[in-house]
Amino acid sequence: MKTKMKVILAVLLLIVLAAAGASAYAYQSERTPQYALEQLAEGLANRDAAKIHRYADVESVVTKSYDESTDILAVHIEDLHQTYPQDWFFRHDTAFMKDYIANRRSDDLVFIQRCIEFYADDNLTPISRSDGQAKWLSDEGVKFRDNYTVSLKGVEQKGDTAFATIEFTGKDTDYGRLVPHLTAIAELHQRSDGHWQLTRFSNVGEMFYPIVKGIEDYWTMQGWQ
Repeated sequence: MKTKMKVILAVLLLIVLAAAGASAYAYQSERTPQYALEQLAEGLANRDAAKIHRYADVESVVTKSYDESTDILAVHIEDLHQTYPQDWFFRHDTAFMKDYIANRRSDDLVFIQRCIEFYADDNLTPISRSDGQAKWLSDEGVKFRDNYTVSLKGVEQKGDTAFATIEFTGKDTDYGRLVPHLTAIAELHQRSDGHWQLTRFSNVGEMFYPIVKGIEDYWTMQGWQ
């Protein structure tokens, strides 16, 4: 299970933290990127699935984050092995990893979507072993969310596209120290009705290594080998 979780936890961490803490945003006019982020934050804080999907294209965010992060994983697998020689998952080459990821991509994406479904509905009951794993991971996502503070540093708007710089700071807790500081660039697009929606993170490459380190430290914190 841990092999699969390495990539999935990274992606879910991005999704959860991206909109944590609605209080980080001041009230804005309804048809602004800032308002969309505020509403998305509220949706995640209140586990409101309808609001989450209104202000985030969840499928787009998950798919693009997964594809970008797994591409980095494959290309930089040798560097990762040198950095984390104790992790057997990194003891492969790029060709193997690309094939490995291609074979499991569809199942991983379904699983990540299921994690988000459990996160958005605390009353959802697992009905399979995979569901149990998704439920566990969504509960871990809540712990990450509660151990980070968020601040919106600025929004740059270019027509119907906007880039929001969001900084996450970990609290002085076991979970908060896993990724002490992270800057995410959230890309939003304006829909035909004038509302904005999060569609992807444009700096996955910059976030990849801090999150991988956080995941490695997470395994150690949990006492896993």
